[in-house]
Amino acid sequence: MNKDFKQTSRSGSLPWLLQRISAVILFVLLLLHFITYHFLSKGRAVNYQEIVAKAGSWWFPLLQFAFLLTALYHGLNGLWSVLEDYTANKFWRLVWYGLLLTVGAVLLFVGTLTIIKLYTLPVA
Repeated sequence: MNKDFKQTSRSGSLPWLLQRISAVILFVLLLLHFITYHFLSKGRAVNYQEIVAKAGSWWFPLLQFAFLLTALYHGLNGLWSVLEDYTANKFWRLVWYGLLLTVGAVLLFVGTLTIIKLYTLPVA
């Protein structure tokens, strides 16, 4: 296999950088999640009304959607990076790429519906 490294040396630099940036964003979002959902309850059990009240606030869907998008990008980009390294055949790369895009679209759709449903739950 003869690779022209002048053409490929920078081809993966943007996805590599975005993978690191998405990891930092995921870490910050995870910290926000733990602080707002677990530590602010001060060790007591949180009831349904409190969860629905948080879910109905303006920041809840924004935080959850940012978490969903970042996690999907980070996970699918990481899988693609591994698959790209271990799949030499262009046909199978295209198959894997299409499969990852399909899975990503389905997960984005289901995740978005879940966030919308949580945001519109009635307080009992």
